[in-house]
Amino acid sequence: MIDIGIVYYRMGRENNTIDAIWYTSRLDKKETGKGIARGDTSNGFPGDYVVTYFYPDGSEAGTFDLKIRKTGPVYDLSYSRDGKLLFLGVGIDTSDGMAAGYRKVE
Repeated sequence: MIDIGIVYYRMGRENNTIDAIWYTSRLDKKETGKGIARGDTSNGFPGDYVVTYFYPDGSEAGTFDLKIRKTGPVYDLSYSRDGKLLFLGVGIDTSDGMAAGYRKVE
């Protein structure tokens, strides 16, 4: 199965955080997980973050180094751990956040 997913980011309630809601084709149930990214949000979404995602039951799904870059209207996202690139994504602005799709790097 191809591992693809979607994530919706919004600026967090705490300073320098981004809240996430996500779903991946690997999940058996049609429930969404949550996440929180921590880093400098003074420039909006672009920047370097440490993001932790949680499964729908609240257990930890994983922690990644997240880089978000913006070129014109499009965001480029990369997720890595221990220097190894694991996922790539693209996103666009919405009225109150950013919607992005991502896929596992083979």
